[in-house]
Amino acid sequence: MTKKRHWQKVRLGTNDGSMANSQRLKMSEGRSKEEEPSRTVPLYRAEGLIAVHKPLTWTSNDVVAYIRGILTRDARNRGADENSSGDNGKSGNKRNEFKKRKGRKQLLKVGHGGTLDPLASGVLVLGIGSGTTKLQSYLEGDKHYVAVVELGLETTTLDSEGDVVKEASWGHIESIEATHEGIDDKTTVEGVLSKFRGKIDQVPPLFSAVRVDGKRLYEYAREKNDVHANENKNAKDAGDVITSDSASHEIVDIPVREVEVYEIKAGSTLEEDVVHSGIVDGRKYRDAVSSMKAAETETAADDDECTDRYDETGKKDGRKNDKRKHKDKEKGLFNEETVPKIEVDDVSLSLPRFALHVQCGGGTYIRSLVRDIGCELGTVATMTGLVRTKQGPFVLVDALRKEDWTADKIYEEVMKNNRENGFA
Repeated sequence: MTKKRHWQKVRLGTNDGSMANSQRLKMSEGRSKEEEPSRTVPLYRAEGLIAVHKPLTWTSNDVVAYIRGILTRDARNRGADENSSGDNGKSGNKRNEFKKRKGRKQLLKVGHGGTLDPLASGVLVLGIGSGTTKLQSYLEGDKHYVAVVELGLETTTLDSEGDVVKEASWGHIESIEATHEGIDDKTTVEGVLSKFRGKIDQVPPLFSAVRVDGKRLYEYAREKNDVHANENKNAKDAGDVITSDSASHEIVDIPVREVEVYEIKAGSTLEEDVVHSGIVDGRKYRDAVSSMKAAETETAADDDECTDRYDETGKKDGRKNDKRKHKDKEKGLFNEETVPKIEVDDVSLSLPRFALHVQCGGGTYIRSLVRDIGCELGTVATMTGLVRTKQGPFVLVDALRKEDWTADKIYEEVMKNNRENGFA
């Protein structure tokens, strides 16, 4: 019995030792795991450049915000860590701290490489993540545009959005194409275009983002109606003028800038891809705006009624009139579906309208170019529609359309551009 009990004690002692060794091993493994940096989920699946198609009526910043929202939701759904940007998910943070950033700087970096006006469509280059550092070259680089020009009128904004402030006869212009090549012929559109090739001086439009004395030009124009821009050195008359009944004018000295136009030509036909991109029909646009203003005038009295309602006894009935101040104005008169556009069966243009094809460098305003061409022709002109067909290596047919704006397709395009164009 003694030996048996001794043998049992030995066996028990051996088991206790094995359990202790196992516990020590597990504790050691746990410490090793804690010492290893945890692998987090990166904010971006890929970083680089992408070309998207900007729809009509959208601002360039609208597009940036929309794409950023898509990528932010994707990052949140993947459990991305807000401190993992640029480290391929190796930040080592203990927990995911990705949150909605109300009132804070946007977490995901998305920017654009050159503004397109709301009533323009076409190629808009975006930078995602580290791709935003490459956008400056696109602001300064080569761009291709197709514009529709209408002779005989000029608006405050030099496009369809503004009010008509000047009208002039265009009947002396006989045709779009030049009749005598190489000769300055002011009776044809092509006859004056040679003056606008190469490096030229240009005065930007008053409704533009150019800064003068620390202030954007469009801020001068929108603050008050009695703003007068200094004389355009390329024009016989004053440049962009916003007038009112006031006898006083604020003189805004818009600096002349040198820009470069590599090629410019006029035509009478719009390409199918340009029409499909969305190009405003200036005449229909003006008619639609006139109808809207007439309707607003008819209902203006209703908007000015007393806020309180009264029943037949003269007592307040507790209800209130609808006092919304035309929120559609704040959002714009039209959206991408309702804005009047040139249709596919209306691609042939004739005077006073024509197509203008421009290849130019950064900083060139097509609206100003159209204004100056009108002046050279002895009349006035307005750009009624615009499509950017190329920016750098990106062309219109390859730009990602709005219906394809998903996180999967956006990142797929970024990775494709990184491979094909060396943007990585």
